[in-house]
This record gives sequence, structure tokens and C-alpha cells, in this order.
Amino acid sequence: MNMRKFFLIFCSVISSFMFILGVASLGYINLSEVSADEYTPNNSSIISDILDPYKTVAENVNVLVLGGDKVAKNTDTMMLVNFNPTTAKINILSIPRDTKVRIKNKTSKINAAYPLGGGEQAIESVSNLLGVDINYYVYIDTSTFRKIIDILDGVDYYVPEDMDYDDPLQNLHIHLKKGQQRLNGEKAEQFMRFRQNNRGKVTKNYDGSDLKRIEAQQNFIRELIRQKVNIVYITKMNNILNVVFNNIDTNITLDEVLKLSKNINKVNADEITMLKLPGESAYINNIWYYEMDREQASEIISQYFREN
Repeated sequence: MNMRKFFLIFCSVISSFMFILGVASLGYINLSEVSADEYTPNNSSIISDILDPYKTVAENVNVLVLGGDKVAKNTDTMMLVNFNPTTAKINILSIPRDTKVRIKNKTSKINAAYPLGGGEQAIESVSNLLGVDINYYVYIDTSTFRKIIDILDGVDYYVPEDMDYDDPLQNLHIHLKKGQQRLNGEKAEQFMRFRQNNRGKVTKNYDGSDLKRIEAQQNFIRELIRQKVNIVYITKMNNILNVVFNNIDTNITLDEVLKLSKNINKVNADEITMLKLPGESAYINNIWYYEMDREQASEIISQYFREN
């Protein structure tokens, strides 16, 4: 299972998503709460028609977030994000790219869905796998991560230990010092991709596994949201939008963004629930797959990803 790019993409998507909704909510200014009896019948009807597209969505919304190489349309990352527009609660389920599914009557890995049929095929495949309705999809290129962090003036973060790792094959070079510091886009990417030191030394924070890295990445994500979901950064919206929307494919419209926007200020980074699809690796017909544990997955879906 390759989780390397998962949280790079998540940071790009969640930060840009929060800013989009934040700007929309400023423009909205609670107009949908204006009492109808303040208007004449004719005016009330006109106002209702105007405001109808922007009324807050009451139900939970499921968004499939995909990420990978923009040219090849690979999806090294796939996650289901559940957002409650009323409470601003966010739940996130990461789906391993090697998860075994049926696509067009053939056994495949879940990361083949988007290249085979775009966002609609990806939605269909994940919906069939999990038994859940999915409203929207977003496909984003991981290259936006560094740019967005730089636009946001970096993230203040405590690096828990010295990090030194070099992989010439991937052109990956990580060199960070322990301590509190401002991470720019390049350094933030290094932190997010770090899993072990050059000599494979096991430490309290890192043992070479994705589990330890995911724990570190989750902490970073919460701090990113805590620092940057702030009206101070609204002035940077145009730059963020220029970066993000040049690198995404989505079926979310502006009207739908406005509907989701009203309570975005209630988002609490510490209350974001992050989950991984339960299962285990299996060698089937000479191919490694990740097989979902259906019972455990059903419990997670019922608790966190139903629309109501």
C-alpha cells in the first residue's frame, strides 16, 4: 500500500476547500435567514428565487478526493471526505490504492477507476465498494501542495527529530532539523514524506511504516487548518484559486460551494476524524491486492459517512 502522497493531496484539497467556502460565506452574510414577513408577497417570492441556490445544505455531503499525476491520470491517493454543513464536522477515510474491486466486470485495483472512466467511474467504483452515496469528486495534482504552503507563508511547526533521508531514484532528499520552525512549501513536503532515516534507524516517532508517518501527517494537517482557516488569509484567495483550479477536475459547482459555506467558521481541527479503510494485503493470482474487511468497513461507513 502506497500512502506517500495521501496527505500531500489532503493538505492541498482541505486548505483550498476551506478558503473557497470561507470567501463564499463572507459574500453570503446570512441572507438566507432573512424573515419572509419583512417583504411583500411579490418581493418575498423574488428574494426566495434569488436565494434558493445559496441556502445551506442540511445533509452530510460525501466528496471523493483523488490525487496523482495530472498527465497520466494516475490516482496514487483516494479518500472519502464527509462534511456536515450544519456542524462543520469533517470525517476522512483513506482508501489504499491497491484495494481490490470490480471495474467493468473485471477484477482491478481501485486506482484504475479514474484512468478508465474519469470521476464518474471513480465515484461508481467507490460507491459500490463501500455501499455509500457520493455527491462529488475532486481530482487534484500533488504539485499544488508546495505552492499553496508558500502562498500561505508557511506553517509554524515543531519537527520532533532530525530527519535525513535520500532517495536518488525518486529525486527525494529530506534534511530537516529538530525543533520549532517555519516550514515553507519545500520543507513541508519533506516532512510529509519522511518515514525513516537513511540507515533505517527506528525511533519513537518513526519506524519505517506508513502508520507512524500517517500519525505525524495528521498532526501536521490539524495544525495547518488551525493556523490557516483564518480571515487574515482571505486576501490571498485569488492566488490560491489560481494555483488550485489549474490543477483540478471536479463536478462541484460554485452554487454548490455556496450552499456548503455558511458554517465553515465552525470547523475545529481537533475534531476532524481520520480513518483508514480496514483490511489486509493479499496475494491473488500473482498480484498483490488490499482486501477490505467488509464487516469493519460497514461499521465505519454507518457511523461516519451516511448522508443523514
